[in-house]
Amino acid sequence: MIVLPQGAQTRLWQQMVAAGYLEEPAAGRAPADTRIRGTLAGMRHIARTEGLRTLWRGLSPTLVASGPSTVIYFVGYDYLRQWMGKQMRQHDALVSYEKYASLFAGCIARTAAASAISPIELVRTRMQSSATHDFATVMRGISTEINNGGLRTLWRGLVPTLWRDVPFSAVYWFGYEQWKERVYEPMFATMDVPLGASRGELKSDVLARLATAFCSGASSGIVAATLTNPFDVAKTRRQIERHASPKSNTVQHTTLTQVVRHIVATEGVRGLYAGLAPRLMKVAPSCAIMISSYELGKSLFAK
Repeated sequence: MIVLPQGAQTRLWQQMVAAGYLEEPAAGRAPADTRIRGTLAGMRHIARTEGLRTLWRGLSPTLVASGPSTVIYFVGYDYLRQWMGKQMRQHDALVSYEKYASLFAGCIARTAAASAISPIELVRTRMQSSATHDFATVMRGISTEINNGGLRTLWRGLVPTLWRDVPFSAVYWFGYEQWKERVYEPMFATMDVPLGASRGELKSDVLARLATAFCSGASSGIVAATLTNPFDVAKTRRQIERHASPKSNTVQHTTLTQVVRHIVATEGVRGLYAGLAPRLMKVAPSCAIMISSYELGKSLFAK
C-alpha cells in the first residue's frame, strides 16, 4: 500500500481512469475511501473481511513463547537487580548509581529473553503477516529457509527486535521502580481495607503491594511505550519491506536508521508514532497484569 497526500490521490485516480485501468464512478458518487481510521475501525475491518478468528491469529505460538520468556525476563531481572544493587552498595564510588541497577538489569534480562524465544517469535510474526498463512504453511516456509540459510534463519529479525525491546525494558524497569517508590507506595501505604479477619493486616499489606505493582506497571508501561514507539514503527516497516515482493514499489532499506529517516522524510515526525494507540492498549494492561501477578506470586510463595 502506498500512502499519498490527498491531492496526489485524486490526481492518481484521474490518471488511472483516463488510462482505462479503473472505471469512472457514477455521477455524484465519490471514489470509496478505503483507508482505515483508528484502532477499532481496523479491528472491525479485519473481522469483517477475514473473519473474527483472524484477530487471534498467532495466539498459539504467543502462548508457547510467553512461558519461557516471562520466566527468563522477570526472574532474570529480579536476580540481576538485587545482585547489581548489592555490588554497588559495596563500593562507595557506585553507591549513588544504585538506582540505575534496574535499568541495566532490565536491558540484560530482555536481551536474554528475546534471544531465547526468537524462533517462536519468527513463527508468530509470519502467521500474523498474511491472511493465508496457517501454521503448517508457515513451518514449511521456515523449513525451506533453514535448508537454504542454516539455523541462523531462526534468529532473523532479532537485532531489530532488540532495538525495540531493550530500550523499552530499560525505560520500563527504571520507571517502574521510580513510580513505585515515589508515587504509589506512599499512596497505598495507608490503605485501609476492612477485611474483618484476624489476618486482615497481612491481607491488607498484600493488597497494597498488588495495587502498587499494578499501577506502577501500567504507568511505566505507558511512558516506555510512548518513548520507544519509533523503534516499534521502524521494526515493523523493515519487516514489511523484507517480505515485500521484488516486483512491488516498496522501497528497500537495509538498516533501522534508514527506515527512520525515510519515515520522517515522507510522513514527518508524526509517522514515528503511528500505531501508538493500539500499542498503549496492549502494553499498559499487559505490563500491569504481569508485574502485579509476579509480585503477588512472590508474596504468596514466600510464606
